[in-house]
Amino acid sequence: MASSSRSRTHTIALAIVLLLVASASARPSQHDEPVTMERFRRWMEQHGKSYPAVDEELRRFEVYRRNVERIEATNRDGGRGYTLGENQFTDLTSEEFLARYTGRFAPPEMTHNGGMLITTRAGDVVEAHRGNLSAVPESVDWRAKGAVTPVRNQGGCEASVAFAALAAVEGLYQIKTGKLVSMSVQELVDCDSLSTHCNPGGTPAAALSYIQRNGGIAAAADYPYTAQEGVCNTDVPLVAVSLRGYRKLPYNEQSEQKLLEAVAQQPVAVAVDASSFEFQTYKDGVFSGPCGFQVNHYVAIVGYGKDAATGKKYWIIKNSFGQSWGMDGYMLMERGIVDPRGLCSINSYPAYPTM
Repeated sequence: MASSSRSRTHTIALAIVLLLVASASARPSQHDEPVTMERFRRWMEQHGKSYPAVDEELRRFEVYRRNVERIEATNRDGGRGYTLGENQFTDLTSEEFLARYTGRFAPPEMTHNGGMLITTRAGDVVEAHRGNLSAVPESVDWRAKGAVTPVRNQGGCEASVAFAALAAVEGLYQIKTGKLVSMSVQELVDCDSLSTHCNPGGTPAAALSYIQRNGGIAAAADYPYTAQEGVCNTDVPLVAVSLRGYRKLPYNEQSEQKLLEAVAQQPVAVAVDASSFEFQTYKDGVFSGPCGFQVNHYVAIVGYGKDAATGKKYWIIKNSFGQSWGMDGYMLMERGIVDPRGLCSINSYPAYPTM
């Protein structure tokens, strides 16, 4: 009996030790704050979040906790050249994020030869590419040149097509006139049946065609964004934007070189695959994936450069997720990868206006 009692005592003691070891291993590192309900409610306050019922709040806390633990584990692993962080999407699963903030876009028409497709009032014509890669500056940042408006937030309306197209128009308008004007995404959402509503499917080229036909577009201040579809208001004054047409770069082995030449001249709208958890939770650094090639979101390239510490080349991406995502709304996305489609398919479907 004494032997049996000692055995049970030993077993209980061993179980306690194992429990303590497991508990210690589950604790956050000295750099990570415990993921508590108090931390979650501070995050809720920061991002203006509220939930209709206690059950939903508890469910969202569990999603938030899992996401934060994954973010912190990824950052501890290191070696990526970029970091992840909490943002307004941290209470969403990857499936919810994709369903609410991205879409499945039909690939835009493209030319696969060495020319550049130009759409004008006379119709689509192919022009030989006349860029000169040797004359392209080592780095360009259109933000520093005053050609980029503040980052905006698309909210629950998947109108990234309109945001990307207008970033390209705003940039070119400033380059040509010296005036930086935030233009109305809402007008495109309400009035342009071909390019975009809150349902994905349009292209920047269609949005640019609308502005060309219309002789301009309203300023955002005169026709503000509501993040939902509304009735087209034709009584708002227009910013006189005289677009000659637009260009779509070809897809071939020189896609990135041609895109580089274009961005050296002005901001460019592009499609990307934003499907990964890492894209959803990106914070800073040169993003290098993972991501695929099924485009589901539009952004604007507003410059490019090279990271001094790592030597990685990157695009400067202006997103439409607001300023709490990424680097105040921007991402540095790696360029110069082997695949001619570029990281996240960024080289595949560029379009930009001409004046």
